[in-house]
Amino acid sequence: MIVLNLKEILSGNTKFQGKYSIPPEDIKFPPDIGEIREPVEVLVEITRDERGYCVQLDIKGKVELECSRCLEVFEKDVSQTKKKHIELYPSEETLMLSPEDLDVTFMEEPDIINLEDIVREELILEIPMKPLCRPDCPGIPSPYLFFEEPEREDPRFAILKNLLKGKEEEDGGS
Repeated sequence: MIVLNLKEILSGNTKFQGKYSIPPEDIKFPPDIGEIREPVEVLVEITRDERGYCVQLDIKGKVELECSRCLEVFEKDVSQTKKKHIELYPSEETLMLSPEDLDVTFMEEPDIINLEDIVREELILEIPMKPLCRPDCPGIPSPYLFFEEPEREDPRFAILKNLLKGKEEEDGGS
């Protein structure tokens, strides 16, 4: 578990940078969404601001997903750079939200964050609701699709065809 004590990290400094490799089992990715097989690399940059902390994450990783059309397993690159604001839960009731308030993570304990929780949240948000292996995935071929087969003559009916030709010639000649 990667727990960062922001008060200690930033004591005497205005900025903190750290590089972490988080193994798949520590991310605890929900199995019904996908699977992480390789460690996720995270570069973290933290600065203090007036309301809390500004955290920039540079995440590099891949998730194995199942295509929602053809059900094939494929790998999706979930690498991203994300800025987040981290602060304590508000002590007063908030009446109005600004656009900056929509990308806020709250700390359970003052000045302590769990990096794995933040990375897990960002990876989950990066996965589409209906993942596709490729944009033009045709899906599973349906056994109910109708298609025209080339017409083949059945040798058993050749005699009947010849009889019909003979009957037409008789009717046309009279």
